[in-house]
Amino acid sequence: MLNSALRSRAEYEELGVEGLASRTTPERDAATVKAVEELLEGRESVLDLCCGYGRIALPLRRAGKVVRALDITPSLVEAGRAKAVEEELQIDWAIGSMTDLPYKSDSFDAVICLWTAFHELFAEDEQLSTIWEISRVLRPGGLAIIEGPVWGPATAAEIANGLRQGPEHRIVTTEHFGTSSIHFIHDETSYGRLCAAAGIKDYKVYKREWGGRRRLILEIHQPAAE
Repeated sequence: MLNSALRSRAEYEELGVEGLASRTTPERDAATVKAVEELLEGRESVLDLCCGYGRIALPLRRAGKVVRALDITPSLVEAGRAKAVEEELQIDWAIGSMTDLPYKSDSFDAVICLWTAFHELFAEDEQLSTIWEISRVLRPGGLAIIEGPVWGPATAAEIANGLRQGPEHRIVTTEHFGTSSIHFIHDETSYGRLCAAAGIKDYKVYKREWGGRRRLILEIHQPAAE
């Protein structure tokens, strides 16, 4: 397992379902689900990548989507599975890393990776593996959505005080919810490099309101079958 995956699993096992749920609200989740449903209109099968406890996977299944859900953290997956059983919702849950997906090629009409999860991959080889895997499991004409925070260029003060580190100062440390959080900052340039390296030509990067916040979105469009 790669370093970023190990770090994320340890962090979320410690945080737990209640701790993770405290970072959102029912209103924010409902707005996010609505945005996802609008983008995925007409697409039936969805992979919720880094699904956590199912805050998006469960509503999508209630709405009639065929859903598979994968996360690196066993306790979160088990919580999602238990809720699905309670509601008699058929969802295929799996424990694994987004850098090496346990699914056949051309398996999904859509893949979603939300809530900054992709930005927890610090190494370029991890990021590239994930982009390639997402593209691999998309069916012809499929759509992938990656969502994360919006950041600008590093300031001299951020560099001086160590808040922005790494290549191009893209690794940022923030304080929220009483804990420190570390993320890799993406923008049109970094996403463009990854998509080019993965052979993806049809993609777009943009900012929009998403669940009550301004967020960065990467859309990957798989070419339709000829």
